[in-house]
Amino acid sequence: MNYNKFFSLYIIIFSLYFIYSCSSDSDTELSENQEQVTTKPEGGDDTDTNGNNGDQDGGNDGDGTANSDIPYEVLELKNWKITLPRDFDNDNLADEIYLDENRNDYSEDPSFKKYKDEFFFVENGNVRFSCPTENGTPTTGNSSNTRSELREMPSNGDGETGWDATTNTIKTLSIKVRVIQTSSTSKFAFAQIHDFKQNIWDDLLRIQIQSDIPNAKEGDTGRIYILGDVTEGRASEGFPVDFRSLNYSDRYIKNNYILGNWLTFKVTVQNSVLKIYLDDMSTPIRTYDNITCKSNYFKAGVYNQSIKSTSTGNGIAEFSEIIVSENF
Repeated sequence: MNYNKFFSLYIIIFSLYFIYSCSSDSDTELSENQEQVTTKPEGGDDTDTNGNNGDQDGGNDGDGTANSDIPYEVLELKNWKITLPRDFDNDNLADEIYLDENRNDYSEDPSFKKYKDEFFFVENGNVRFSCPTENGTPTTGNSSNTRSELREMPSNGDGETGWDATTNTIKTLSIKVRVIQTSSTSKFAFAQIHDFKQNIWDDLLRIQIQSDIPNAKEGDTGRIYILGDVTEGRASEGFPVDFRSLNYSDRYIKNNYILGNWLTFKVTVQNSVLKIYLDDMSTPIRTYDNITCKSNYFKAGVYNQSIKSTSTGNGIAEFSEIIVSENF
């Protein structure tokens, strides 16, 4: 009898231990899953546990990938070259890096497919552009402003032909960007459209940051605004309409932008109409008609504005998406 009581007690204790162990394992697994859900993704900041953006202005988080430290691979930059604020070939001009390394200004630079440096690199799964403004920083032959900036190229790397804004083919630039800081000039362009032949049209479009604070940094405020021929071109200069009188007062598209917050842009050009979408991809925030230039290309990165001999600091922007396509 005593043996039977002892055996029954043993069975009860063993059963309780088994139930507790299963429950404990289940709780541990749930805790690990919860930790995975609440971990902030590397591709952007201020994202809550539901994947929504916590920025005050409602911008989208970045979605870059941390699988590579090469900008070309992170953003799949198949249709670009880059201009950099350095002069390794000593020709007094900013260097350019191409898909075909045989075209590089400096012969020791690798192909753009493998390139990275202090002005163009991967940071937290996104691609960061940094460009100084100090006196003596190399720039291009037709500008006194400095740049660390992509220029749209054919995907095979040959030539620098442009596209026609007047045809039925839609040309689209999609970017996700956040401004990290400005130089002492308080402004730079992070997206552009230029005309390759520059007969009348030159800089068709510049989308810029402008702050009232020199050397503005994350957390400071600024404005996003539109410049270029669509707001500055005059009929007396050969443009089809007087863009300045029509659009110049309407150039600001986002006030109280907080540096560090993500913005989503889409720019489309088709049948002589340019449309700009900001965050809301269903309704353009600006539409410009009479766009008759025929040799255009997109640009993206950091193109500092209004540089003087006394300017200091770097313009810095971070991109999680830069896509050129022929669809919306």
